[in-house]
Amino acid sequence: MQIKTTSTPKDSTRGNGLIGYFINNSVAANLIMAMLLIGGFIAGIGLTAQVFPTIDPGIVTVTVPYPGATPSEVEESITRRVEEAVFGIDGVEKVISKASENTGVITIELKDFVDDAQVRDDVEAAVERLADFPPEEAEQPEVKRADTTSEVITLFVASELGERSLRLGAEKLSEALLSLPSVTLVSLVGARDYEISIEVSEEASRQFDVSIGEIATAIRRSSINLSSGELRTDAGDLLLRTDNKGKRGEDFANIVLRASNDGSILRLKDVAVIKDAFANVDLKQEYNGRTSVFVKVEKSEAEDALEIAAAVKTFLLEYEPRAGLDIGIWEDQSEILQQRLNLLVRNGVLGFALVFLFLVVMLDLRLALWVAMGVPISFLGAFLFFEPFGVNINMISLFGLIIVLGVVVDDAVVVGENIITEQETMGPGPAATLKGVAGVSSPVTVGVLTTMAAFAPLLFVTGTFGQILGAVPIVVIVVLTISLIEVFFILPSHLAHGRPWSRGPLASIQAAVGRRILNFRDQVMVPAVQACIKRRYLTLLAGISFLVLAGSLVSTGAVRFIFFPDLESDSIRATLTFPVGTPFETTETAARRIVNAAYKVDEDLGGTSFKAVSATIGGVDRSGGGPSGNRGMNTASHLASIRIQLAGEPARTLSAMELERLWRAEVGEISGVEALSFAASFFSNGPDVEFELAHQDDKSLFAAVELLKTGYTSIPSVYDVQDSFSIGKRQYDITLTKTGEAAGLLPTDVARQLRNNFFGQEVQRIQRGRDELKVMVRYPEKQRQSTRNLDDVRIRLADGTQVPLFTVASLNESRAFSSIDRVDGLRIVTVTGEVDNAVDTPSKVNAAIIKNILPELAERYPGLQINQAGQGRDESEDMASLGKMMVIAMMTIFVLLASQLRSYTQPFVVLAGVPFGAAGAIIGHYLLGYNISFISIFGIVALSGVVVNDSLVLVDQYNRNRRETNASVTEAIVAASQRRFRAIFLTTATTALGLTPMLFESSTQAQFLIPMAVSLATGIVFASVIILFLIPALVIIREDFNHRFLPSGQQARITS
Repeated sequence: MQIKTTSTPKDSTRGNGLIGYFINNSVAANLIMAMLLIGGFIAGIGLTAQVFPTIDPGIVTVTVPYPGATPSEVEESITRRVEEAVFGIDGVEKVISKASENTGVITIELKDFVDDAQVRDDVEAAVERLADFPPEEAEQPEVKRADTTSEVITLFVASELGERSLRLGAEKLSEALLSLPSVTLVSLVGARDYEISIEVSEEASRQFDVSIGEIATAIRRSSINLSSGELRTDAGDLLLRTDNKGKRGEDFANIVLRASNDGSILRLKDVAVIKDAFANVDLKQEYNGRTSVFVKVEKSEAEDALEIAAAVKTFLLEYEPRAGLDIGIWEDQSEILQQRLNLLVRNGVLGFALVFLFLVVMLDLRLALWVAMGVPISFLGAFLFFEPFGVNINMISLFGLIIVLGVVVDDAVVVGENIITEQETMGPGPAATLKGVAGVSSPVTVGVLTTMAAFAPLLFVTGTFGQILGAVPIVVIVVLTISLIEVFFILPSHLAHGRPWSRGPLASIQAAVGRRILNFRDQVMVPAVQACIKRRYLTLLAGISFLVLAGSLVSTGAVRFIFFPDLESDSIRATLTFPVGTPFETTETAARRIVNAAYKVDEDLGGTSFKAVSATIGGVDRSGGGPSGNRGMNTASHLASIRIQLAGEPARTLSAMELERLWRAEVGEISGVEALSFAASFFSNGPDVEFELAHQDDKSLFAAVELLKTGYTSIPSVYDVQDSFSIGKRQYDITLTKTGEAAGLLPTDVARQLRNNFFGQEVQRIQRGRDELKVMVRYPEKQRQSTRNLDDVRIRLADGTQVPLFTVASLNESRAFSSIDRVDGLRIVTVTGEVDNAVDTPSKVNAAIIKNILPELAERYPGLQINQAGQGRDESEDMASLGKMMVIAMMTIFVLLASQLRSYTQPFVVLAGVPFGAAGAIIGHYLLGYNISFISIFGIVALSGVVVNDSLVLVDQYNRNRRETNASVTEAIVAASQRRFRAIFLTTATTALGLTPMLFESSTQAQFLIPMAVSLATGIVFASVIILFLIPALVIIREDFNHRFLPSGQQARITS
């Protein structure tokens, strides 16, 4: 159906604003295009690259080493005192403490938008004001902000030459790497620290009548560097100083302990065995069964991972290690980065190629080219602004570019198609071009602004989720801003002049396709629209049924919602934890069983799945996955960590998740283990289910913990149920006997002497190269391995005489906690569990626990405090924050639409397409077998931008028809659908085609992003049907409402 309009003369476009200026000045338009393309390309080359944005966790930590102290002592002397000191500091959100054996750690979570450095200074000042802190035997507190470094490449150094040669080789490699200009952060992992141990046996102590305390005092007084002033002589100033501080073990041998009147001298070497070796901890690091040390190269946020990795690889080609040492690459994050970036770029290029080929078939070559050019112009132009806004090249920023692709193409298609339509009526030239742009400039601008408004709330989402995805709204807003410049100033300039480019067979193909499209429009689409309008309430009912169908898929679990899906990792990790105090040999036996299970799985799969296996026995490397993985290592005899580097595709045919399940099954149950967890996801998100319990009565607390664990295990999908409550090592509590009291001893006398003997006394620290060494004085290791050694211990009395320990003290065995956790001053126990996503979703499990289990706990144990923690809490807070922000966004979108349409009710018609597009996306997930995640939500939001844009252009054309013609309401909306059909069809096809390569991507690394493509590609198809058939019906229903319920004057105001 065509509507006759009054003709418009081909008047000059001069004086018609910026659009008219650029239409008549192709030189200016080309210069802007060149600036955006060339400048953006240069800016893009200069951007740093990383896998994910670097995350600032927003915490300040206070760490106080307290060697030899029990968790209870650490809690009383360290953590509780620091907690009280930092409560009330501006910017502090939460205070979490952990008192463990030998160490107290207080983690201070900060509020959003505070100055981290200022809070850190305030915390340090508060700790310094504490009186008599830290305790005498504790080390000085370390207050620091969490760093934002990230791993780039990790090398292994393997050898059978012995621990010292291996460590020296790793140190030499580390120093050589630091000499590279691009490398600034290098650390060793899996190597024991150096230590000088001065061992004095009980027999030697008795023979020479010297205690460990006296030996320590003599060493401190003799091993010193001390300035003694200066002499001001005629020849100049002369410094006086003592330079006797030992640097190596042999430097301490001749220290004088005692000089007798007869001239005899007792030296340290006469009494003690001096060992310049390694710290007295059990730790083994292996790479493919060989003793090894890892050398980790990291980067700060401003450094480029690809540049650093390239420099390290080039260096390795020429580096010659010592004989007997093998050096290679254990993990290369730059390869992971390159693979993922190549994946996104490859799919983007393929999608763009499909879009361009489709446009060439559908449109004249000139129009197809300049419509397609909107993508590189907008994308490269956006690169100019990435660095000022703190955005670099990573998976999230490229993800944002893919999201906005459909809107960019949509804008160019709508404007270009309208220009060509006007030129077909008025003939080519600036006047028709200007009219074509002006006809859609307002709805296109408002449509783009509504898309910006939909993404803008993410700018204000805080926490880890907000930091990871914070680049998306910036990318979307910047790209869309550049796209408006392109469609209003650059595209019209190129379409205003010249003739069609298509010739020969291409022109014939385009003409044939064009005729078919027009025939379909006039013979199929227009009658269908008329039928939907005639039966508009039935059409509305069908639309509502469509929404109900989509909703039922979600409510019944046919399509499940998993907030943060697992991102395919290139490695699998198993973490083994035995009860505290478990012998190292027991841990090693279990760890080797896990390693052998890994080799067995790989062998069963043909030996092509695993690239390498590393084992850390006696410690757990805290290099968690993802952008916010903590660094460092926890060392203890009851811990072990085994990690598998996976082979690349296509040699490896199974995903990391599938291999993890096979490995877990092969390992089976390990007797006596406290926890055994496996992880195959890139992100270290923590447990799926986590709740914190606190109660004043320990018995009630522990009973509640057991009841909650029982509740967890009653849910079929929950496994790996654990709690943070763990019994610590066996301990002897020492009490003075009446004999000891009569001898004038105090508990501190006995405690200090025993501490000196068995734990040792740190006499000083020395700097040797890049390493800081402790100098310890204590019993030999053999005299610290059995309770029978206590029989030989002598306690020195005030008069210098010595008596057996059991004469003056009694020992009673007991056990306490392995660690004590506190949150905001309350002692808590954490209960965690993992959810099998193949059975249920974490959000549903958390909701079921909150609804069905927690009320019973609270009722049975009055005074019990229960708080959700970890991933579940973060998800709830993020969703609540997004919900609030989206309300504001929807209000903004409504204001924009109402202003453009000059109506209070028409915006609801335009927005009606959004839920139907979302419903289409849900059905698309169901048909293709994908779960909905926050990645899917992003696709739905981007889809909404396209839907609103197309709906707005359609309704705006309807309003124009009503104003400029005498058509009836029905004729006006049918004509609007007819006029905008080609643009809607092109938008739908180009958006779907652009994402088709991603839909059929078989790489396991792409599975994380495919749901976004599903939302856009399938949703746009359903949404286009809604726009063409339901929107016209809603327009007429709105008119029915106006005529039935509103006075005629108000009808006129509303419809105007």
